Amino acid sequence: MSARALSRVTGLPTSSIYHHFGSMEQLLQSAQAYARDAAQVWVERKLHELAGWPRDGGPDSMARALAVLVDDWTVECRELAFASTQCHLLAQRDPSYLAAIDAWRDLWAGFWAEIGARAGLAHYAAPTSYVFEATAQFHLIRWNRMIDRAALDEFCSGWGLWLSGSLAAEGPWRRHAREIALTSAPELPAQNGLAEAIAEGAADVVEEAGIAALTHRAVAARAGVTLGVVSYNFRTSADLVRAAFDAIYRRVTQPKAEADTDRAGDTAGWAEPLVAWLDFPSQPRRLAAMEELMLAVARDSDLRDFGPQLRYLRGRSSRVQLATLLGVNAPISPLDAALYSTMVSGQRRALIERPAAEIQASLDQTEALIGTLRSA
Repeated sequence: MSARALSRVTGLPTSSIYHHFGSMEQLLQSAQAYARDAAQVWVERKLHELAGWPRDGGPDSMARALAVLVDDWTVECRELAFASTQCHLLAQRDPSYLAAIDAWRDLWAGFWAEIGARAGLAHYAAPTSYVFEATAQFHLIRWNRMIDRAALDEFCSGWGLWLSGSLAAEGPWRRHAREIALTSAPELPAQNGLAEAIAEGAADVVEEAGIAALTHRAVAARAGVTLGVVSYNFRTSADLVRAAFDAIYRRVTQPKAEADTDRAGDTAGWAEPLVAWLDFPSQPRRLAAMEELMLAVARDSDLRDFGPQLRYLRGRSSRVQLATLLGVNAPISPLDAALYSTMVSGQRRALIERPAAEIQASLDQTEALIGTLRSA
């Protein structure tokens, strides 16, 4: 975003923007504070609506509330939901946004602490908050409203089963959506050695500068080839996005999947992959790049075809790790793998730059939850 672009959108002169805010950085910080305050109003309204909710409803009531609230947040307050997710991306590139994400984290932690207490599940409030934030990020991606909403209900019902200590079978809506995702992913041009190098260059651009910087010219410079070569191999911007997505996805998942395979059956070290994800100096740009791509798909209707793949194929690499934690004979469904992946993703975001004791306490909570599934 630039002051010039904002001037075109608002109809205000650029000088007025700088007069009131001093700099674009100050404007973005002010926008985050405004979004967070508006979200606080939404939270208070939802808690008021829940005032008549039956107490001690348990996992099923928590799951139903989760589905409704994810949908309400991403539909009623779509721009605020984008702002929340964007704040986490900004913080991964600029430490000055850490205070802003602390404010978002406190908002959702308090919200779900209240809901968890009403449901009689205060000890599961934090993990449910993690799932809420990560699921909302996926639910921003608009694909097929009916399928997405029904699949969200099944996903949240699965979370309710996890809170009751049971694994979750995949329902018909999510199964249908996953099958569509497997067969309808946008096709890349035929890959060759040069195309793979360009795809890696596209991934580098997104990791280093964000999705807004992903242009054919930038990729050509990064990959060390001519603009014509990039345009020949990847003709459209959507082609470049898909190439970057595939390369980044491999970078994020392959090392973890290989480590999980090497450690198969070693449940004593179950938390090590989580710690690796929480160690921001180790993988900040890579994980931020994946979230950048997700936001791009959610915002740009021209990238809509990527929606099913992002929404319904998550958890494929996490399934191996979950099997390690629960035992190779555990009946892990694609929904279980997606639940685990979502929980860990939300947990990683919630614990950005938090004290070691807080991180350990969160890992202990997750271990306790996984333990109930292991003993089921």
